[in-house]
Amino acid sequence: MHKNTVISTINQLLISLSYFYIVSRQEETRFTRFKIKIKNTIFKEKFVMDFLFLIYILLAIFLGALVRSYFGFGEALVSMPLLSIIGLDFNSSISIVGLAGLCVAIFYTISGFKNIKLYPLVIMLTSSIIGIPIGIFILHNFDTNKIQEILAIFLILYGFLKLIKNMFLKNTRNFKLLSPIWSSLAGLISGILGSLYNTHGVPIVIYATLSKWKTKEFQNTIQAHFLFTSIFVVLGQATGNVWTDKTIPIFLITLPFLITATFIGKKLAKKTSNHNFENWIYLLIGILGILLFISK
Repeated sequence: MHKNTVISTINQLLISLSYFYIVSRQEETRFTRFKIKIKNTIFKEKFVMDFLFLIYILLAIFLGALVRSYFGFGEALVSMPLLSIIGLDFNSSISIVGLAGLCVAIFYTISGFKNIKLYPLVIMLTSSIIGIPIGIFILHNFDTNKIQEILAIFLILYGFLKLIKNMFLKNTRNFKLLSPIWSSLAGLISGILGSLYNTHGVPIVIYATLSKWKTKEFQNTIQAHFLFTSIFVVLGQATGNVWTDKTIPIFLITLPFLITATFIGKKLAKKTSNHNFENWIYLLIGILGILLFISK
């Protein structure tokens, strides 16, 4: 009798242990499934977030390239603030925008070489090289905030006054810059401002508007100028530890969008009259002045 009781107790214990094991395995399986479900959810959310992040970057680069291909300058004015808002780090942003600008300049220069005004271009490039060390000297010895403030006010006044004059005072006399002295001065100031604020394009654009170049001459000559300056900028960024692990992959993904933006920009520019194109240029110069003043 005692023996049967012991055997019965052992059987009950084994049954209980078996039940506990089965229940624990079921709970473990449920927990594992729950963890897998959470991991899958996190992975999906991360994938969606990364995909949207990339789409926003492509959109920012596309809009910048569109502005650059239409006006001949101004891609950083559009792309850099947008990339900052999106949350892309500064080094990745500036290096990708630099490569994008170089590509647009290459496309434009190759396709529109016959419209480039070579003589003023050579003079401006030579003068720009001379202006770079002058800008560096000013950077180390003068109050650059005051200079930036003066430059911003000048751009605001020049851009919006010229826009008003073009729109409402069409019969007033216009003067045209013909002497090579002006292209030398534009190049010199371009080199100085490029060293100070990375705004080397502004003097070239102002000189081009005052020279009354046709839209094609304006765009292609400016793009050729920026091509040479962009080469040095990109090389400096590549060798100066500015590039990140995101730079090349994102840039390669943006290439089809850059080509599309360049094509659209050129088409739009062809359909814009010289007069209207000038108005858009003056408006962009005025906006650039406002942004420069705000960021001082």
